Amino acid sequence: MHANKLLSLAAALWLLGGCSMAPKLTVTPPELPAQSTASADANASTIGATWWEAFNDETLNLLVTEALRNNDDLKIAASRVAQAAASLGYSRAERYPTLDGGASAYRQKTSGETLSPFSGFIYNSFDLSVTAAYELDFWGKYKNLEAAARGELIATDADRETVRIGLIAGVSELYFNLVSLRRQITVTEETVQAYKESYEYRARQFQHGAIDELTLQQSHALYATAKVSLAGLREEHALAENAMGILLGRSPKGLLEAAYDTASALPEPQPVPADLTSGLLERRPDILAAESRLRTANATIGVAKAAYFPTISLTGTAGYSSSELDNLLNASAQMWGLGAALYVPLFDFGRIENSVNEAEAKKDEAVMVYAQTVKVAFKEVYDALAKIRAADEKLAAQEEANRAYEKVLSLSQRRFDSGYGTYLEVIDAKRALLASRLNLVQLGAARITNQISLYKALGGGWKRERP
Repeated sequence: MHANKLLSLAAALWLLGGCSMAPKLTVTPPELPAQSTASADANASTIGATWWEAFNDETLNLLVTEALRNNDDLKIAASRVAQAAASLGYSRAERYPTLDGGASAYRQKTSGETLSPFSGFIYNSFDLSVTAAYELDFWGKYKNLEAAARGELIATDADRETVRIGLIAGVSELYFNLVSLRRQITVTEETVQAYKESYEYRARQFQHGAIDELTLQQSHALYATAKVSLAGLREEHALAENAMGILLGRSPKGLLEAAYDTASALPEPQPVPADLTSGLLERRPDILAAESRLRTANATIGVAKAAYFPTISLTGTAGYSSSELDNLLNASAQMWGLGAALYVPLFDFGRIENSVNEAEAKKDEAVMVYAQTVKVAFKEVYDALAKIRAADEKLAAQEEANRAYEKVLSLSQRRFDSGYGTYLEVIDAKRALLASRLNLVQLGAARITNQISLYKALGGGWKRERP
């Protein structure tokens, strides 16, 4: 059958096509450290894919699971991956011939008032046909379109991984912030109660003439200031709960009813992972995304350059045509046609040239974005390490300061009770101790948060899979 011959010819021509106008690409990252930054901790290890479970907090584990299931940003990222996959499928299909089938039945009466020898006739027309069309990809246009779509799919999938890693880190950071705020609220509530009792005691003293009004009002101001601090912490806690609800993908009703059973204390920090920068390029999905978009931009140059060259298209039709339905499948009703078309660009007033220039400029941008992404990745690791070291030092110093403030308060209170000191000294000592206790909780949370930032900067346990 002629249709089979036509399809065989198109398939053979398809196998012959496929040279590429895209330039050769070598992806070279910026200058990297000669050696990795290894941890001095003997218990250090690499980051696992479920690193947050090492904190041994079941509430955190449940929140991360809920976020991975319901978070809106992650769902949007997954939808974009599906779109990119469909785009790749479309680009891949463009490399193959199209094959269309058709059938028609038509009945017509011609005018009897014309000079045509067929005027006044009534006739039927029945057709059954298959049409094939194919554009020869001699210059790699469709090959590069497929390569570009594949690169975008890889990049989009890596973007989803970046969102996932950021989501886990965000939920973890926010959770421990809630733990910290709950602890700060507890400390401040205890302080408010202590200031309240002190104020009531001073009021009784004032009524009996044991102290002057200045001392009474100083005690009152300290009590009121502590209540302001407590209200601010409760506000911050409520806002953090709302933010957690958004990360978890909860509805407005769920946001209103949110209640998180957080731990009563912050966990101990985990050992700093070993070989921090070794293989970092393989552990950051954003680096893979930047590299893949560079490859996409390079392939797009090939698509643009292919427009300089002639386009050759083949079309063919085979089938049956008859004026009588009963005779449609007779051998005598067979018909076929085969043709070729050549399109050669002559004068386009710079359209193709500017299209190529645009594609090359976008590749140059992609090169710079890739290099910048690598630099930022290493910076984030170094920043997290610096913050972890600083947090450890600050925490140790704050613990030392807290012990000193406790002694200052004790001595100030004794001096005042003995009549050798002023109540202002007691007030200042209490304020300093409250600030120290709150700062101690905040620094403990910062130490955990900085470690989470390090896990995120190192790729959150993600590992690049090479084909």
